[in-house]
Order: sequence, then structure tokens, then C-alpha cells
Amino acid sequence: MHTRVDLLLTGQQSEAEFEQIEAAVRDDLSAVEQMGNRFAPDSELSKAVKEAVARPVALSNDLHDLLKRCLAANAETGGLFDITVNSPGFRPGLIKAVELTADGCLRLHEKDIVLDLSGVLKGYALERLRRLLQSLGVSDAVVNLGNSSILSLGNNPTDIPSGQCLTTSGNATAQRRHIRNPLTGTFVIGRREVSVTTPDAVDGEIRSIEAFLS
Repeated sequence: MHTRVDLLLTGQQSEAEFEQIEAAVRDDLSAVEQMGNRFAPDSELSKAVKEAVARPVALSNDLHDLLKRCLAANAETGGLFDITVNSPGFRPGLIKAVELTADGCLRLHEKDIVLDLSGVLKGYALERLRRLLQSLGVSDAVVNLGNSSILSLGNNPTDIPSGQCLTTSGNATAQRRHIRNPLTGTFVIGRREVSVTTPDAVDGEIRSIEAFLS
């Protein structure tokens, strides 16, 4: 994800307990990176994509479920959410070459496909952290991933309703070019941002990209 993380926790826990909670958050974020960071050659995603052209590759339940959600989101958004959009030879419909088998494997039916989870990984991380914090007895918190994906829990100083996630997609400056429209293959230019509030952070990532590109 390569992003700044801001964590605000309030409660009756001791300083030592909060430090342990912070360490658990760090470990969970590291696990997310190890699973889905396409830029890390040793991540589960990178290894699977490299091998899946030759044969089906077994995935962890977490990665399989996230990829399944992404494939469903492509259909839900009319192609506007597409994790293959940064493939070297991208064309509309390339995502149909990505297969998730019934026994939990990934199979790629074309070479040089890139599966980029950057548009959804922060939301996935927030949902994991939501469960982690709740399991550790934290009811009041704010988790901010890069100022674009923010989770609000309980009583906190944000205006985001408790239990909701605020997700922002777009270009913070006129020069930034980082979101490609899968229907045209071109980067969206110009300063413009779209924010959505959703109960689920993964859904927020998908809907904010859809709204930005619409």
C-alpha cells in the first residue's frame, strides 16, 4: 500500500496495552502487504500471478475471496473497476482471462496479465483492522490510511458516522495521473476527487472509483 497510517485509539486501556494494540495493527498491515502487494516479488499475489499462466495456483482463502470480490465488482460497475487495467497489453475485457477455480485456485489464460489490487487493498486492510480492534476490546477509534480510506469506530473527533468508512478516489493535483479508465485505456487527468461513505470499506473503494470514472 505504501501509505501513511494514522491511528487514534481511546479507551480505558493502559499505555502498555495500547502499545500492544499498535503492534498488532502493524503486524496485520504487514500481512496485508505480504498477501496483496503486486510490487513485492515475494508477495502471495506476485508469486501466484507469475505461476498461474502455466498451471492453476492454489490461493489462501483471504486472497481468493478478495479476488473473487474484485471480479464481481467488474461486472457490477460495467467494467469501470478492473484489476487488470495496468497490464502492459490491456484491452477492455482482458479480465475475462482471469479464472478463479472452484477448488480455490487462480488460472490466467493469457500472458503478461497484471493483477493490481491497489484500488481495493486499503479498504480490505481497514475491514481486517475493524475486526482486529474489536477483538482487542477497542470500541472508539479512527484508522486513516493515506487520507483516502478512513474507518470510524464509536466516539471519535471525525464527522464520519460510527462504523462507516470514508473513501476518496481521484487526483489531488492537476498533474497527477494514476487512475486509468478501463473502458478507454487512458489515464484520467485534471484535479477532481470523489468521496463516498459506506458500511464496508472494500465496497467504498469500488464505489469511489466507479463514481470518479462515471
